[in-house]
Amino acid sequence: MNLTERAGTTPIMRLLSLSAIWLIASVLLAGPVAAQAFSRSVLVLDQSSAGLPFNTALATAIRTTLSAQSAVPISFYSENLDANRFFGSGYEDDVISFFKRKYRDKSIDAIVVVGSAALDFILRRRAEVWPSVPVVFAAIDEATAGRVVRPPNVTGVTMQLALQDMVTVARVAVPNLKRLALVGDPLERQTFYRHFKEEMPTVAAQFEIINLEDLPMEELKKRLQALPDDTAVIYTGIYYDGKGVSYVPAELVKPIAEWANRPVVINVASYLAKGAIGGYIVLPELIGQQAAQLVLRILNGEDVSKIAIIKTRSPLIFEWPALQRFGISESMLPRGSEVRFRQLTLWNQYRWQMSVIFAALLLQAALIGLLLFERRRRQIAELESRGRLRDIIHMDRVAAVGAISASIAHELNQPLGAIMANTQAAEKLLAAKPIDHDLLKEILADIRQSDQRAGDIIAHLHGLLKKQDDSELQEFDLNDAINGALHTLGPEARKRGVLVSAYHVQGALPVLADRVHLEQALINLSINAMDSMQACAPGTRKMTIQTALAGESRIEVSVSDSGTGIPIDKLKAVFDTFYTTKQKGTGLGLSIVRTIVQASGGKIWAENRPGGGSVFRFTLPLIKTHPA
Repeated sequence: MNLTERAGTTPIMRLLSLSAIWLIASVLLAGPVAAQAFSRSVLVLDQSSAGLPFNTALATAIRTTLSAQSAVPISFYSENLDANRFFGSGYEDDVISFFKRKYRDKSIDAIVVVGSAALDFILRRRAEVWPSVPVVFAAIDEATAGRVVRPPNVTGVTMQLALQDMVTVARVAVPNLKRLALVGDPLERQTFYRHFKEEMPTVAAQFEIINLEDLPMEELKKRLQALPDDTAVIYTGIYYDGKGVSYVPAELVKPIAEWANRPVVINVASYLAKGAIGGYIVLPELIGQQAAQLVLRILNGEDVSKIAIIKTRSPLIFEWPALQRFGISESMLPRGSEVRFRQLTLWNQYRWQMSVIFAALLLQAALIGLLLFERRRRQIAELESRGRLRDIIHMDRVAAVGAISASIAHELNQPLGAIMANTQAAEKLLAAKPIDHDLLKEILADIRQSDQRAGDIIAHLHGLLKKQDDSELQEFDLNDAINGALHTLGPEARKRGVLVSAYHVQGALPVLADRVHLEQALINLSINAMDSMQACAPGTRKMTIQTALAGESRIEVSVSDSGTGIPIDKLKAVFDTFYTTKQKGTGLGLSIVRTIVQASGGKIWAENRPGGGSVFRFTLPLIKTHPA
């Protein structure tokens, strides 16, 4: 019995097992295919160039609506014909060839064409790329859509875009309307507004037409500023002006509205908020949403030939600032008009917020008064601090001059001694008979020259010792300041046996600073350099002052020596207040130098020279760019 059951049930069990395996394998293998079958692809073909605000808003509305409401993933593709600028059979052939190559491995389930030029293109050439793909058109005016012979698998969304609507708005804006100024590209060259040509004879029979199409911007501005009072401006769009310069039509609304002395009528949402009066406004978001609804119905299997065309109405929208500019009362607007960008008073918009603000202002007034009082105290303290700093700088300058006073006195002895010797010689000449007048003139000239030299030394020394004020900033040639410092340092350098060299950038180096302070900084750096070479053998003590351009608008000054150099860990510390390596030093010299340089808008640092010695560098801003 058991053997018989086993023999009878084994084939059935095997059949069931094979069936289960086949079913599982079918599900696993069909998974990717099913997923692929339920994905969809939609191509948006725009007649205009990429990036235009209206077309971008429309395409975005299509994509977001489909993504939000589709039960399956949708792949989006977009192309732009740029029909305002490129056209002709040769161009179309190239586009078709490009589409064939680009989409040869892509399955397109629906095509959305934006604009009449794109619809005309796809109806004539679709069979070459997507012969059976259904088409949904959008942003096509009702008159143009009514003339199109539609294949069964074509439907779409029309828009309210008529010249007569713009004339109606112009009548509202200018009650005594007699003239219409047309601004834009020639109608035959346009895509959205080409059908206006059919309405033009009727409009021209009622009004004088002022043709401002295809003008250079300069001429357009001049003409718009001088329009008669009984005129309204109708703006379609400028892609090219009379000189062939390319523009984005929406970006020109603002300047055109500003130039025009009469109201500007528009009809596209991307033209709003730029100063025009308004009009029957085509809303790209609404058109895009409705076109996406048609695409969803097609993707869900609905028969395209039974899907009726959707007519989209354009709401009547006016802009409050333009109404105010031209004195147009809201009572004159047609019933149902929408007024945007109304400028409400602050009190109407933020009544309770402003009440809180006023209360807070009363509370803050006392605080502000206290802060102003504290600020005044700080200003006084800062002025006192600056005064003390000036005193310290002056004291340092006096100390520096005192340190080289012996050398200066020696330098003065030379012209004074020469004056004495020449005076004695002159007395002897006067006692001689006959008097040698020529020789006497030479002696007097030597006396005058020696006196001038001594006067220069004393005057320069007086300038260094004079107490400076913050108001004495002046424009001067940095080369002159360096020469002045070298003139003062000359006696000290000769006394110490230091060979001083100077190398200047050719041409003037105009800076704005305190000249005396800057000379003091150079003297301090130079005396430090001489001090660092005391241990050097005579003949090896060399100091160099050099200028070099640091870019086009800054100058670098360096003071280098052949001394012992600076320990690497002290390169930054040398500028600290009261830091010194000298037994009798105050530690203020380099700190004061840094203060002077920073007050002049520069920065200073120290380095060691590769061949021995140190170099101090600082930069200053030039008032004028130095020619390279």
